[in-house]
Amino acid sequence: MIFDHVDLRVTDVDRVRTFYDAFLRPFGFRGRPQEDGTLVYFRLENRRVREAIAIIGDELHRPNATRLAFSAASRDDVDRIAAIAAGAGARSYEAPALCDEIAENYYASFFEDPDGNRLEVVCR
Repeated sequence: MIFDHVDLRVTDVDRVRTFYDAFLRPFGFRGRPQEDGTLVYFRLENRRVREAIAIIGDELHRPNATRLAFSAASRDDVDRIAAIAAGAGARSYEAPALCDEIAENYYASFFEDPDGNRLEVVCR
């Protein structure tokens, strides 16, 4: 397990739901709306929650320079998942490419969710 959970703020949960439903599925996450309007994505392993990402509505949220990077198993996976993100409404989309200025063999795609939160898919 890499992390237990991430709380990600957005101004409108309904507006980003289609994006996160599509983007998180290849990583094994499945979403479930909560009574308070939060949308929680769980990744299960042996019927136990391994990681969770909560998409929490906050009308005052403003995106910043923080970036959440998701690890892909291969460059083909980066290509495939980045295409899913682009098709689901990613903003400021940068197609997958080698980023040797970051590290040798660093292959990534950078983009934002529909609310402007910075995301990345990377394979090293």
